[in-house]
Amino acid sequence: MKRTLGPSWTAEQIAAGERFKQGWLDFFNRLGAAAPEVPPGLDAELGSRAAIRAKHEARLLAYPNVVGVTEGTRMRREKLTNEPVLTVLVSRKVPRKSLTKASLLHSHIEGIPIDVVEVGPIVALESELKRTRTKLFDAGRARRKRMRRR
Repeated sequence: MKRTLGPSWTAEQIAAGERFKQGWLDFFNRLGAAAPEVPPGLDAELGSRAAIRAKHEARLLAYPNVVGVTEGTRMRREKLTNEPVLTVLVSRKVPRKSLTKASLLHSHIEGIPIDVVEVGPIVALESELKRTRTKLFDAGRARRKRMRRR
């Protein structure tokens, strides 16, 4: 028997979200501008996709080349298709024929389609704090050298 996961928000949280939405709609109406179009899939359905992603993320990250998992909307030929999916981010896409059966991703997880997107390797960037400290340290070292020369 299949079970579908619904959102786990309380009635109070749903009401707060509706008030927040109405506040933005009122804001745009006062400006005389059209309210921004809400991307498809950004509703209660997003909560269930997030729960499904969280449930399966560790298993998906164990596949070769997988560097991340997120929920989103499928893109084909650089255009949104408005199809809600779980997006699996890979460092390098590999042809299906080159993969073993065990390393192939499923096309759907709990009824949600999977979209594989190549993003390349993910590398942590150096923090601004570390760069600042290095600059200060190097400046202090240069000043001490000048002082020794005198």
